[in-house]
Amino acid sequence: MGDYPDYNPEDIYEDLRKVLPEESLSKSVFERINNALDPYTFASDISREKLPYLVVRPGSTDEVSVLMKYANSKKIPVYVRGSGTSLQGASRYRHKGVVLNVARLNHLDIMKDYGFVESGPGHRVLHVKSQLEKEGYYLPLVPGSIRVASIGGIISNNSSAHAVDSCLGKPRDYVLGLEVVLPTGEVLQTGTKSLRRAAGTDLTHYFVGGDGLLGVITGIRMRLLPGFKNAYGVAFFDDPIPLAKAVQRVYLEKAPPPLFFEFLDERVAQISFKIQGLPSPPGPLLMFHAIGETEEEATYKINQVIKAIQKESPKEARRVEDIDEWHKIWLARESALPYICQAGKGVFGLSEIVSTVPDLVDCLKDAMNMGKGMPTLEKLGQPYLFGHIGALTFHPVFIIPADWPTEEKAKVVEEMFLKEAEINEKYGTCGGEWGQFARRSPFYLKRYGEKAFQMVRGVKKLFDPNNILNPDVLPDE
Repeated sequence: MGDYPDYNPEDIYEDLRKVLPEESLSKSVFERINNALDPYTFASDISREKLPYLVVRPGSTDEVSVLMKYANSKKIPVYVRGSGTSLQGASRYRHKGVVLNVARLNHLDIMKDYGFVESGPGHRVLHVKSQLEKEGYYLPLVPGSIRVASIGGIISNNSSAHAVDSCLGKPRDYVLGLEVVLPTGEVLQTGTKSLRRAAGTDLTHYFVGGDGLLGVITGIRMRLLPGFKNAYGVAFFDDPIPLAKAVQRVYLEKAPPPLFFEFLDERVAQISFKIQGLPSPPGPLLMFHAIGETEEEATYKINQVIKAIQKESPKEARRVEDIDEWHKIWLARESALPYICQAGKGVFGLSEIVSTVPDLVDCLKDAMNMGKGMPTLEKLGQPYLFGHIGALTFHPVFIIPADWPTEEKAKVVEEMFLKEAEINEKYGTCGGEWGQFARRSPFYLKRYGEKAFQMVRGVKKLFDPNNILNPDVLPDE
């Protein structure tokens, strides 16, 4: 951790009251605790002595600039907060500083004449999606946590989430430009207002997928994507191995990649289908969603996917034409994690295993046996398994008993990330959803080498000479 001066919270509050509106500042103990948590923060990690000095909710880019200039002059750490759903530790508060919560940075302008939408980072993804759909557009950001995840967090991580990359691309492919406040307080405008993106050097790319290391995103400009027609399908198997081979088959036979291509193992499917009131599934399943400019195009694509899948002898593979049935099937996947926690009566540990196409079967086996050789994980048995298999991603889930000691819960998380790193390194891959640093920093160093790690550090120092913005996401050592 960096070395920062220690301040009296009241002094910081009084200083900021002189330059920021009262409504932007909170020294409430509840707010300070709430903004210091992430999904893997356990009870003993938080004490009054470790709380943020205060929480700042700026209402404009100018207010963010004022805060960053003040924090930089005092060498006060600033932790940017969206909704705190990051699963690799990027939103985790680590030592005394100020939390910058982006919730009030919530402007939204759908500019049809220009062909783009401009948004603040504080919106929940679902809200922006809903507003665009009313105008006939589609938001190409589809996290599983769509109801709570902030759009700024998705852009900072360049997260594909549920979407199959080969169908829709990455968020970066749709971002035309950004407004960013540097750690030193200067405001940058990047990119273009044209639908033709910049050639050559474009600073936008430093911040989209920049892990929140280099600046505070206060405005996002994304090109508008017209809505499309949809077709849906589902396939059940006796065993997950032929299921994985069916996904390989879709790629190797050049079937049109679906927008979503999801997987539930049999245990997860049984739990989720029961809660949704669906018939008991006969085994692990694939669910897939194709898109097209016309219904005929979407139907053609879904039929091509089904045709490829059928060559691996599923128990059943079919189109889902009843939209109510599809919504229940999709909710069975979208809500799988809370359903598993409910059934297991505990808290979750979740990781992200990424394969290549040729290695998908072997990677699936590794994910199924993820706890092997890890003393604490082995106590929890075989993980539940689901994921974005069409994007070659598995999410093994361990349910940690709620009454386990905090130290034991922390060991589960530590071993989980160690095993995740081991498997992803084995296949030459990396996470496509949660960012590359924080808990994953040792993996990044091993996967890409000391030179690459030092280059990232050098870029960080150039943008943030006092290392005040989200410190320790990129560790000193």
